[in-house]
Amino acid sequence: MTEPLILVPLDGSTHALAALPVADALGEALGASLRILQVTSGAPPSLGTLAQSLGLEGAAHHAWSLEARAGDPSESILETACAAKARLIVMCTHTASARPTAMLGHTALDVLRRAPCPVVLVSPVQDLKGWRPRRILLPHDGGTAADIAVGPAAEIARATDAELLIVEVGAPGAGSPLEPGSFPVPRYVDQAQHEWSSWTDEVLARLARLCPDGPLKARLQVLGGDPGREILRVAADQSVDLIVVAWKGAWSDERAHTLKAVVRDAPCPVMVVRADPSCCSPRSSA
Repeated sequence: MTEPLILVPLDGSTHALAALPVADALGEALGASLRILQVTSGAPPSLGTLAQSLGLEGAAHHAWSLEARAGDPSESILETACAAKARLIVMCTHTASARPTAMLGHTALDVLRRAPCPVVLVSPVQDLKGWRPRRILLPHDGGTAADIAVGPAAEIARATDAELLIVEVGAPGAGSPLEPGSFPVPRYVDQAQHEWSSWTDEVLARLARLCPDGPLKARLQVLGGDPGREILRVAADQSVDLIVVAWKGAWSDERAHTLKAVVRDAPCPVMVVRADPSCCSPRSSA
């Protein structure tokens, strides 16, 4: 069986290196090798020169290899991810010194929209040396579309012996998920209702069926309020190391409000698991 691969795009900047500790820890946990890819506008450097310039000579990273390519950054990243059947892409939200107004740099956003696998977004301003996932937060709205993130979150939690914190947020005035099989939060999220115990048991049982490979240290927390704000509050209050979010794929002005809030202000890396990934799909403005 081919060893799984994690793709780590770099652009030669110091900021981009912030993704390496996260990729390294995930590679070790998942038994995956790292492919470190640098894309340049001109002739790519030799691999020896690249390793030296990136400070990777003699580095104790988990099973890594280097590749240098010339071309468009996002196209090269996506083509490499597809050809190598990458398990994950781990990259920084941006690498410029100034934070982009759009939350993500152009390359990161283009890769996120079109990636064939989950993308782990790392803020370059976070100090992640020695990073390990000890507590993983999985937001879930009760709908079946959010189930796509359960398996990846559970796999990492099980591999690292991390606690999986499942958070459902009932936003005032928000409609319930419409997908068949959804488990919306009970109507009165601020009161202890008699049906809460059975509802909680049903939700945990359903999630357990989605990750049947063994027991997990899992905990369910139900909150009321704005989903993005509550997810960020829990992540900060409970020292969460990784947030795993399901995404339906739309990034227009009127969509993905919760995901955008989490990516913008998360105190830790964010793994985005798209419901319908497609390999090297055409550019989209969605």
